Amino acid sequence: MKYVFKTLELTSKRQFELIDITQAVKDAVKESAVKNGTVTVFCPHTTAAIRLNHNEPLLIQDIMKTLYHLVPLDVSYSHDLFEMRQNIAPNERSNGHAHVKAFLLGSSESLIVKEQGLVLGKMQSILFIELDGGRARQVHVQIQGE
Repeated sequence: MKYVFKTLELTSKRQFELIDITQAVKDAVKESAVKNGTVTVFCPHTTAAIRLNHNEPLLIQDIMKTLYHLVPLDVSYSHDLFEMRQNIAPNERSNGHAHVKAFLLGSSESLIVKEQGLVLGKMQSILFIELDGGRARQVHVQIQGE
């Protein structure tokens, strides 16, 4: 069994942004020389997510509208009450909404590697979802198999 770990470096530009990382993950799988196995794509940030879906601009607008409807910006989030919290970073943002959205979306996806390629549906892309940007981000990719 072979294990390969790679970190992708990303920079988001907007508060809400979907970044298609499919090709970068495909490249990592190809470079790993793993022919058959699995790949896990993991986001180590609590205000971002990883999801599979269709990378189509109007659908992305629909996803954004739905997320902001479910978790609006203008609600009082306890996480944003800095006067009541402890251990606050010097430049911390009011981002309770982004933490809740990330909680609902999830931080990872696992995919099948078959014959040194990803098994994805015809319209599926691997999407990094920025919920509190713009900022520098990382995505970890672990490939395992034979």
